[in-house]
Amino acid sequence: MSLLDVIIDAIEAKKGNDVQIIDFQQQHSMVDYFVVCDAPSNRQVWAIVDHIKKTVEAANFQVLKIEGKANSRWVLLDCGDVVVHVFEDDERQVYKLEKLWADYLK
Repeated sequence: MSLLDVIIDAIEAKKGNDVQIIDFQQQHSMVDYFVVCDAPSNRQVWAIVDHIKKTVEAANFQVLKIEGKANSRWVLLDCGDVVVHVFEDDERQVYKLEKLWADYLK
């Protein structure tokens, strides 16, 4: 199972909403994918983040860094080739990453 598949499964297991994959494989040497999802509350955002971390590590991949504090409404997980953005749903609407990277949506 690929790192991307592990991450998607972890998000879905914790009921992350509207999972979008932004594919940079042909465009960017630093990262292969951005994965973007949201949740209705801060508690659920962190449940998703914690589950991604545990699941990724259990599959023998690494989470290199997590950016965001306990009350953050946008948390970023750097898993090397895949960067995951977990938003509270209304915060996601502010930043609109999918619109910014629309040409690369998978």
